[in-house]
Amino acid sequence: CIFAYGQTGSGKTHTMEGPREDPGVNTRAIAELFRLAEERGEDYEIIVSASVLEIYNEQLRDLLVRDNSKKLEAKLAKDGSVHVPGLTAMKVETPQDIVKVMEVASKNRAVSATNMNEHSSRSHAMLSVSVTCRNRISKQEHRGKLHLVDLAGSERVGKSEATGARLKEAQSINKSLSSLGDVIQALSAKKGHVPFRNSKLTYVLQDSLGGHSKVLMFVQASPAGSNTSETRCSLDFAARARNVELGQAKQNSTRYGDAGDGGRTAKH
Repeated sequence: CIFAYGQTGSGKTHTMEGPREDPGVNTRAIAELFRLAEERGEDYEIIVSASVLEIYNEQLRDLLVRDNSKKLEAKLAKDGSVHVPGLTAMKVETPQDIVKVMEVASKNRAVSATNMNEHSSRSHAMLSVSVTCRNRISKQEHRGKLHLVDLAGSERVGKSEATGARLKEAQSINKSLSSLGDVIQALSAKKGHVPFRNSKLTYVLQDSLGGHSKVLMFVQASPAGSNTSETRCSLDFAARARNVELGQAKQNSTRYGDAGDGGRTAKH
């Protein structure tokens, strides 16, 4: 999981998406993924799919369909993995395919103007890439996923002067970011209970923030003196996140049975 955190207008979307002439983290990470896939293509059959989820006012929305009013809910499987039934997953074969997926999603994302940011993202956007690698010889199947998350920016309502729908959005954003902070704090303190269920954001990311996953966070800070207090809060959050220690990464794999029925047996 890779995500960008910071106040509104500090450059999170630029960091994750970037312009065509200077691509952001999303494009660069995907390019590296496909480079590795091509490198190992002789020994593996590799299938890659992509989906884009938006969390807007604590509602999950599919950004790859025009009518994203369909209600979606995240589900926690017995093995601890999280999935969203009904979310569009598009098979992709090149980095350019991913770029097209991102362009479609960008057009459907909730964006509005506030006094702090003319083009403020009013939702969290998550590009999720799922990879299945099937070894042609050993018949082992390895699965993994990468979440690339552009978080909505935290904002002080007094500064942004948000009212009506913008105020509701700001309150929802701040609440979910506060829940993310609570999760980071609990993980840092190695508490027995981690409050993943306190927001849709942390619930969806549950299997990617804890356990044996790996997380990289970019913290964006505004250079403006008027944003000193917000910058300090962002840096404090980064300091807490830095103290989180996750377990060693483990492969998520199964093995195809040797029987002709094509069944799979779990690897223990």
